[in-house]
Amino acid sequence: MKPLRTLPSSPNRIAVAAPDARAGAEEAQSYTFGPFRLVPGERILRRGAQVLPLPPKAFDTLLLLVRSPGHLMRKEDLMTALWPDSFVEEVSLASKISLLRKVLAEAGAADGYIQTVPKVGYRFLPPVTRTWASGPAVGTPTRVDEEAPAERVIRFIALPFRVLNGDERAGFLEHSLPEAISASLAGLRSLTIRSSLLAARLAEANPDPRHIAREAEVDMVLAGTVLCEGGQVRVSAELIHASSGTVVGSYVCKTRLDNLIEVQDTLVRGIVDLLVLRLTERERRVLANNVPASARAYEFYLRANHVALGRTFESMSMARDLYRECLDEDPDYAPAWARLGRCHRFLAKLGEEGPESLELATWAFHRAFALSPDLPLAHSLYTPIEADSGHAQAAMVRLLGQGERHPNDPELFAGLVQACRYCGLLDESLRAHQRARRLDSRIVTSVAHTFFMLGDYERAIEWYPPGTRFYLDLAALAAAGRETEAAELLGQRVFPGGKWPEIESLRCSLRGDHAASIDIVRQALASPTEFLDPEATFYLARQLAYDGASVEAMRTIRAATTQGFFCSTALRNDPWLRPLSPLPDFQHVLDEVLGREANARAAYQAAGGDRLLS
Repeated sequence: MKPLRTLPSSPNRIAVAAPDARAGAEEAQSYTFGPFRLVPGERILRRGAQVLPLPPKAFDTLLLLVRSPGHLMRKEDLMTALWPDSFVEEVSLASKISLLRKVLAEAGAADGYIQTVPKVGYRFLPPVTRTWASGPAVGTPTRVDEEAPAERVIRFIALPFRVLNGDERAGFLEHSLPEAISASLAGLRSLTIRSSLLAARLAEANPDPRHIAREAEVDMVLAGTVLCEGGQVRVSAELIHASSGTVVGSYVCKTRLDNLIEVQDTLVRGIVDLLVLRLTERERRVLANNVPASARAYEFYLRANHVALGRTFESMSMARDLYRECLDEDPDYAPAWARLGRCHRFLAKLGEEGPESLELATWAFHRAFALSPDLPLAHSLYTPIEADSGHAQAAMVRLLGQGERHPNDPELFAGLVQACRYCGLLDESLRAHQRARRLDSRIVTSVAHTFFMLGDYERAIEWYPPGTRFYLDLAALAAAGRETEAAELLGQRVFPGGKWPEIESLRCSLRGDHAASIDIVRQALASPTEFLDPEATFYLARQLAYDGASVEAMRTIRAATTQGFFCSTALRNDPWLRPLSPLPDFQHVLDEVLGREANARAAYQAAGGDRLLS
């Protein structure tokens, strides 16, 4: 096997250094955000020529926040950094945050510089420009250890590994091992990683690596085989240059079946070496955090990833339990926390588990971010949860910050499509989709819903993924006046498990039974076990309006707005919502929506959205 250099190890958790500690890193000479300039050496905050007085601990708190713009700073980390040798209550930190907000507001700052994440911590929202003692200012919302962008970007795909001899002991490695390798490499800004789902789909249709490379539009392909021999597993892999079919490097790794962690570590390091990738310190930390502490934890993780491919209640329940087993072995393995969070959300959406499952999902992602703040996997998977829980604006700001760090990760921009739409920023949602598609022409985003909100029903149908069609194309046909076509298609479609209120209400409505449709929607909205994200609530409000329950529809739209989905374009232009405009409180709700959109647009611009999606 090709000798590999060792990547420096780092702790699983990134500690927050106290403001007066350098920890081997050079402090910026100043930090500029909005009209303010923070100067650590002089311990002053300026607004133009004006010096704004700050007590020492308030200054230290602000410095900690501006060092990590866009990042969630947990309360316990901030308190440990500010009072390392003392025990203090949370109220002490809260008072410093309150004072900072007061000082900034009185000096003319826009609202929302410091975001409170309830029960967890705080996030500094505006982009920060750092100026060093020598050299030009660096205008970026990234961490201080970030280096210059990669000079080249390599498009990469890892194909499913062929399990030789059909050995069932190694069957779980076919998809889970290459997927885990791809997830590790996704943290490198010099790579654009194609999804494992695309790799599996293309390999099933035509296993020839060169054909797959052309279809996936990639530069490098990783292909491999797995063979069990007694208690040993032998993994052979080749890194192939896509256009020529030339083998750039090959690897053979033989280890015990219960020590698979060595295989991933070897392959990831080998790929980094062969491609001569220049890693930043942050990227080294992300790679280190992708390696669990024990081989047993890694085996549970790979088995969970394999089982989760089924995406049924049974498979996701089993995957959830396997991720828990993994975390019992290594409670500091961030990727497992992220995937456990996704399992909890999936089970909650199926309605098979109570609302506590969503709380567990959120907690799991917070744990993942605490252990590895820049883990791309966690940022991609967390977006639906954050948006559906009423925090789409925070999701948007977070993804924009990550987009600066990972400008070649299409999954981050796919997440922005949803986050921007939930905030009513439809043009920005389309731009995020376009950016994602430039990076990966086969990536699937939720842009069909964006087109629906714009009233472009033909394009909504066009961009609705064929393999996952459920409701939106039916709603688009009906909204476009093609009710007969919608009814025929609805009659042909088979829906998995149970009753779906959006489907059943539409079915009744298309048959002319509007009373039954209204009753179905009422039951869904009143049910304590029915999981409805705020966008789904908006769709049900449309159904109520179409069926003649205008007052209830208006009340439901207000509820969707409160829950975190608002869209003035749809509210004013959707043909099914036209009966609402004469209602007395329509204008009030519209004004509230417009105000929320204005706040979201300001946050988008402050986070550098126009620059990133230009």
